[in-house]
Amino acid sequence: MTKVLLGRGCQVTVVENDPDALKVLQSMGVHVMDANLDHPDWVRQLGGRRFDAILACDVLEHLQQPDRVLQTLKDVVEPTGRLVVSLPNVAYAGVIASLCSGLFDYTDKGLLDRTHLRFFTRRSIEKTMLDCGWRPHAWDANRVPLSHSEFAWIWDALPGALRQPLIAASPDFDVYQWMVVVAPAVYARHWEIVNMRSELDRMQTQLQSLQLLHDAEHTSLLEHQKAFGEARQIIAKFEKKISELEHGVTQLSAEKQALESDLNLAQQHLNHMRRSWKARLKSILGM
Repeated sequence: MTKVLLGRGCQVTVVENDPDALKVLQSMGVHVMDANLDHPDWVRQLGGRRFDAILACDVLEHLQQPDRVLQTLKDVVEPTGRLVVSLPNVAYAGVIASLCSGLFDYTDKGLLDRTHLRFFTRRSIEKTMLDCGWRPHAWDANRVPLSHSEFAWIWDALPGALRQPLIAASPDFDVYQWMVVVAPAVYARHWEIVNMRSELDRMQTQLQSLQLLHDAEHTSLLEHQKAFGEARQIIAKFEKKISELEHGVTQLSAEKQALESDLNLAQQHLNHMRRSWKARLKSILGM
C-alpha cells in the first residue's frame, strides 16, 4: 500500500510497530513512527500535523481500544480530509457455517486471524463510527465466494437445507471485508462543500465529454446528410436514365410491331402474287 501511495506522488507517514515492516518502510524513505496505536504516545510524535487522508485498512480489529484510536484520529485529519477503513466481516457466511457446526477456530490468517481482538459487522462498524464522531460517506464490499475462502470445506459439509437459508437471509452473505470512507461529523459542512465541488467538477467534465461527443456526432450527421444528398442525386440520374431506356424500349416495341405488321402484309401480297403467277402459267400452258 505504501508503494502504491508513493507511486502516486503522495507524502506518506506510517505508524508501525512490527520490526520487519519497520526495516522495509525505512528503506523506502517514508516518515516512519515506531509506535503502538494502543498507546497514546504516537499522537505526540506527529507534532500537531494533520493529514488529507488516513488509511486504517485491516487495523482496528487488531487493537485493544479501537474506539479511542478513532476518536484520536479526528484530531489529526484535515477538515476536508477523510478516513478510509477496511474491516473483516464476522457475518460472512463461512463464519456462520462454522458456528452451525460448533466451530470458532482461530487461524494464522483470514477472518479468524488469531491476532484479531475485535469483530465487526456492517451495522457495528457504522455504529462505532457514529459513536466516535465519524460520518460514513461511502461503502464498498470485498466479496469472496465461499468456495474460495478458508471456510470452503465447512461450507461444503453443511447440509444444503442449511446453506440455502443462510444465502437467502442476507444479500451480503459473501462479503468478506467491508470498506467505508468516513469524515469527522463536526466537519460535515466542509465535507459537503468538497463533495459539491467534486460533483460539480465531475458534471463539468461529463458535460465537456458530452459536448465533444455531440460535436463529433453532429459532424458525422452532416457528413451522412451530404453523402445522402449525393446518393439521392445519383439515384435521380439513374432513375432518369431508366425512364429514358424504358421509353426507348416502348418505342422499339412499337416499331417492332409495325415492322411485323408490314412484314405480314408483304408476305400476304407475295403469296397472292405467287398464286396469280401460277394461274397465268397454267393458262398459257393450257393446263
